Amino acid sequence: MAMEVCPKCKSTEIDCGWILSAGKVAFKSDSMKYPMQGGNVRTFVCTSCGYIESFVDRAYLDRIVAAGAS
Repeated sequence: MAMEVCPKCKSTEIDCGWILSAGKVAFKSDSMKYPMQGGNVRTFVCTSCGYIESFVDRAYLDRIVAAGAS
């Protein structure tokens, strides 16, 4: 997934990267049993207004669906 147009200001000036803490920020679905690893979160920023939007990688979404999450 990618953000190509800012939903806030409609700019196409978009940069992509990661929101960092001690490493990459990950999403962990509550429906997944431990020790299931989380999915990487890819983040896009509008360089015109500062709006950010993040997406979990497709492989992790597929694992959530396979585990029966809704």
